[in-house]
Amino acid sequence: MGKPYNDPRQMERTLAAHKITKTWTEDVATNKYSSTYGSRNNQWGTEMMGDVSDYDAEVIATETIEEGEGAHNFYLNLTSVFLEWKNHTSTDNGIVIKDNLHESVPGYFLKFASNENTDPTKRPYLMVCQKQVSCEPEDMDPRPIYDDNSCVSKANVTLNMCVAKNGGCEMDDRAENYGNYAYGVTALWDSHHELVSFCKCCVEKETEAMVIPMDCSQIEGAEDYDNISVQYITECACQECKTVSSTRKKRAAPSKTRLLLRSALKSMLRK
Repeated sequence: MGKPYNDPRQMERTLAAHKITKTWTEDVATNKYSSTYGSRNNQWGTEMMGDVSDYDAEVIATETIEEGEGAHNFYLNLTSVFLEWKNHTSTDNGIVIKDNLHESVPGYFLKFASNENTDPTKRPYLMVCQKQVSCEPEDMDPRPIYDDNSCVSKANVTLNMCVAKNGGCEMDDRAENYGNYAYGVTALWDSHHELVSFCKCCVEKETEAMVIPMDCSQIEGAEDYDNISVQYITECACQECKTVSSTRKKRAAPSKTRLLLRSALKSMLRK
């Protein structure tokens, strides 16, 4: 942030960041115009941008500039809107920083270094700190375990599953959306007669057998035993996720002989 323009004593003010909702062009945008269409300039909904027509009224982040404060860097936490852009849940038109004194005290406004500033250290930038993507085992709520004979575990058992975190192992669609295809690799034909394949992206890599004491007292002729068939996941891994479509190929152009036979058959059918 540079020295205030026409405000030598630097009045206290609050800056608020808002998500821009209207498309604009950097080399055209001013306080009045947002972009161009052919030879015509497109205006903002209202001059200096309106909180309904041009940007979202919801405040993303704020920063208070104290009275008399000199030139310095300041930071706005844009995590919420950045995640929207990353997940494609809103359009990335950038943000606008609104000064709460701008309308009440016209002419007294702040200056900021632009992206074209001769000093690279003063240019605005977006700093993104993301956690490393991972595919990790995660415990589920404890619950009883039953075997094929309806024997039940003597205590609740904590099982786990592999979970993709921080964007790891992402794919556009999941097999679960097409029915009970949650485990392993599955193939099916879609409504367009195209072969679609799915894989569960974050899957178990290493497991170890659990020893689960089973209660069979309610089952006639059955005895209690230790169930060792249940596996506990110790390591997970990401698989490559693909949606593979096998589109039917177009038939080759019919031969001259085939065309003659087809014509003869049509003639016979007419008779």
